[in-house]
Amino acid sequence: MGLIEDHISYAKPHIRPVLDSIRTNIHALDSRIVERPTPRQRIVFLVDRIFAEVKVQKDCVLVRFFDCAVPDPRQVVLHIEHAEKNGWQHNKEVRLTDLEMAHYAMPFIEASFRTQRSATTRARSVPRFGQQPETEIAMATITIPAARVRQGDLTLYTTALKVRDLIRPGFYNVETLDPSAEDDKGYQRLLNKGRAKKLADYVVKGQDARDAFLPTSVFLATDKSVAFDEVGNTITIELAGVGPFNVVDGQHRLEGLKVAAEKDTRVLDFEVPVNIAINLPTLHQMCHFLIVNSTQKSVDKSVEQRIVARLTEALDIEDLPSLPRWILNTVERGEVDKAVKYVDYLNDQPDSPWHNKIRKANDDAGVGRINQSSFAQSIVKYVLTANNPISAVSDFDKERKIFLNYWKAISNTIDDGDSETLYKYGGVELFCQFSVPFFMKLQTSGNYRVDTMESLLKSCFDNVEGEYAGVGHPEWWRTGGQAGRLNSGALRLVAYEMARALNKSSMADTIQV
Repeated sequence: MGLIEDHISYAKPHIRPVLDSIRTNIHALDSRIVERPTPRQRIVFLVDRIFAEVKVQKDCVLVRFFDCAVPDPRQVVLHIEHAEKNGWQHNKEVRLTDLEMAHYAMPFIEASFRTQRSATTRARSVPRFGQQPETEIAMATITIPAARVRQGDLTLYTTALKVRDLIRPGFYNVETLDPSAEDDKGYQRLLNKGRAKKLADYVVKGQDARDAFLPTSVFLATDKSVAFDEVGNTITIELAGVGPFNVVDGQHRLEGLKVAAEKDTRVLDFEVPVNIAINLPTLHQMCHFLIVNSTQKSVDKSVEQRIVARLTEALDIEDLPSLPRWILNTVERGEVDKAVKYVDYLNDQPDSPWHNKIRKANDDAGVGRINQSSFAQSIVKYVLTANNPISAVSDFDKERKIFLNYWKAISNTIDDGDSETLYKYGGVELFCQFSVPFFMKLQTSGNYRVDTMESLLKSCFDNVEGEYAGVGHPEWWRTGGQAGRLNSGALRLVAYEMARALNKSSMADTIQV
């Protein structure tokens, strides 16, 4: 099955006619339009340059294109806020769920096509720095010396590429993880532009003295093959057939070099060591990203958790490459996968006190009051454990609902609208710890309704004594209140006192021995 057929079969049956309609209508714009499927259920359309991208999802088709100021009376075309930050070239998007919407989208796609054709025609005679004319780019072929390296089933070519070749349009692509897309298969962290700029400044500064030094190789990968000449020890890269390569490691170096070349054209001839992996499926590329960035350098814990969760889901249905034992153990246990799904459920449910308060992997820094990584780690540590009764429910949907009800009860009891600290590390850590004795009290009756939990919480808070007696009051959780001054050790003491109060509230007045 080819990529196009694979993408079509990925969509649900009622969406396939929509996909077929939009593809047919795009091709009708011009006989020269080329349709090129790429991994992650994407199809791009181009003549000399890509003017539209189709993203196939199970229940809809997303079409992305350039903003050409076409009137949108239905107000269904969305601006992609994170397009520039993620390095995406298209900044408008429309969601298609039926044939009528497919027809409505065509004027926007046609305008994007006409605009890019005009821009290409104007630019042909004067190519930008380091670039060939667009007609040559489509036919670009690069032959370079390379050493073939075989590591088990993995084939790598170790080579060096000049910056002018690396920054050609369509040479590489960064598969950025998109937390807003449920079926997204990206794995890269967001680009840190400040980090890329520092590298660019260093490279430019070193041009006069010729002492710029970047010995670490960039790791590129493709699920296709690359021709290798065993006699001459060269590889031949035909961009139209094999590009773009995915960047497994080195996106900040590539971006920094691109910025440096814009400042000083001498950088175009700067050579960069590159390792190219061939015939490597996207899932395997994601595994190698995880290995490189968790064994050699730090990667955002939230991104790591998302990758581990995806590998857990793929464990029984796809072949995984060899993974370090500690990573494989985490994948096989599945606790990170469950914890991330707990977090997503709390964040996505409209009636949840955590609705849109959790900052997921690659979300903007200003979004949410707590990182996904911190919340998921607390869930793994205290909730998904053998001594927590919720793990014995054996129905994942019920588990998540019980945990949501727990937080609803906490919020209803404590949050008066100003209890901000409740939704930060201290609140998460404390109430994940406290969930163990709390759910033990409820497991006999099997009653996990919100009102039942509220009643038990209030009774518990009424019996907390001493230094932490205010834990059940909203003032305690306000910014500047006592909760914000507690470290992890103090939070353990609070959880202990709450557990004592919980037992005291249900203890009989008379004890017979």
